[in-house]
Amino acid sequence: MTSSQREIRVKRGVTPLHIVLTAIMAGVLGVMILYAAITTTIVPGVAAVYPATAFEVVFGCWFGVWGGIAAYIGLIIAGTYAGWFPLPLGIVLALSDFSAAVIPAAAFRLLKGDVGLKGGRDWAIYIVFGIVLSTVPGSIYYNLINLYIGWIPSWEAFWVGVISWNLGNFLVNTIIGIPLLKVVTPYVKRAGLYVEGWFS
Repeated sequence: MTSSQREIRVKRGVTPLHIVLTAIMAGVLGVMILYAAITTTIVPGVAAVYPATAFEVVFGCWFGVWGGIAAYIGLIIAGTYAGWFPLPLGIVLALSDFSAAVIPAAAFRLLKGDVGLKGGRDWAIYIVFGIVLSTVPGSIYYNLINLYIGWIPSWEAFWVGVISWNLGNFLVNTIIGIPLLKVVTPYVKRAGLYVEGWFS
């Protein structure tokens, strides 16, 4: 077995490990989301600093749709535990975090990029889909729902929420996401945890 073969040991097919890994990721993200929202909330549902987004993006890059499922469950765990929203509303709102993981996951898989950011093309994919587009759609979606149900009082507050959401997420996706992908990706691959496709 060559060194490159040792580096990438991809799990084939859905295994119990995927389920366990998703549960662990969801728990970790739930705690991170809870802490961020308690300490740095600007408008309802929007934290100025939200490190969980960087991990959602990275988990999506590493684990495909499993990362998205973990992000989705993580927000529901945090929100229902803290009483931010009733469960039916949480099921709708959590799509914002699901998208944060799945958008970069889809980009790297469809565009055949390397999540270890080994070349200029990989960096471009991450900057466009991991830093920017992973967060913009979810921010608009989440804040529009909060505006519609009256939790955000005005369009001015809506835009404060959207802009704050994105500026904070751009920052954490850069400062946290890039080092994780550069440094940790080889270990994830060598451990056989990396998901090459959508689910396996």
